[in-house]
Amino acid sequence: MTHTLLHQVLVSDLVVPIGLAGPLDTMPATGAGAVLANDTWLSPDLIVDRDTGAPLLAVEVTTEASREVDLGAKKDMYERYEVPSYWVVDLKGDEPEVQVFELSDDGRYAEEARVTWGRSCTLSSPFPIELAPDQIFDRLPRRAAPRRGIMDNATRTGPDLPHCEDPILIDAFGHRWPTGAEKVELWDGCPVFYGEWDERDVAIAERAYPGRVVRLDQPPGEPGTMTILPGPGVPTEDT
Repeated sequence: MTHTLLHQVLVSDLVVPIGLAGPLDTMPATGAGAVLANDTWLSPDLIVDRDTGAPLLAVEVTTEASREVDLGAKKDMYERYEVPSYWVVDLKGDEPEVQVFELSDDGRYAEEARVTWGRSCTLSSPFPIELAPDQIFDRLPRRAAPRRGIMDNATRTGPDLPHCEDPILIDAFGHRWPTGAEKVELWDGCPVFYGEWDERDVAIAERAYPGRVVRLDQPPGEPGTMTILPGPGVPTEDT
């Protein structure tokens, strides 16, 4: 499953206002990873980097697969690596709202603002900017279209991979692990794949990562993540 057009529009709509408001020596970037440690690489939807240290701002636009992580474990990860500002554009409802988190003096994130459709908020950190979702995302229809991937069909978990001697067709290519992932990150040395996975994808990943534990982080077939964890031992030639 790929990111939907709606998701891409939301990300692109943020680039200009953040670019105009940010410091002259910074520039927002999309599709750029954030290396937070030797074993941790995150892929925010938009990032405002600086010369040294953690990014100045990380922005995530939720999908069905990422929402729980964006507001939970990933927020904790950005907090741990002292990213000063973290925004989540939440698509849970019909219209996006922006949740703004800022690092407080105790090193923990505090929710600075929750800006809903039709309202605005002026922020001072990480730089002065006015957030008004209905103005920033003015290209959206009043009701957002269903956020389904362009390769989704009636069977959300998609077809099996074909026999090894047969070609892989686009439907299987867009659903099965790893090419069906909408995003891939590295968390504390553990690869994390976002998508809609089931037991077939677990089996494929177990063959690709012998000796490691492949964990579905939600019920099979539902949007979410699959994490590759260290195994109990080193794989041998017989595994």
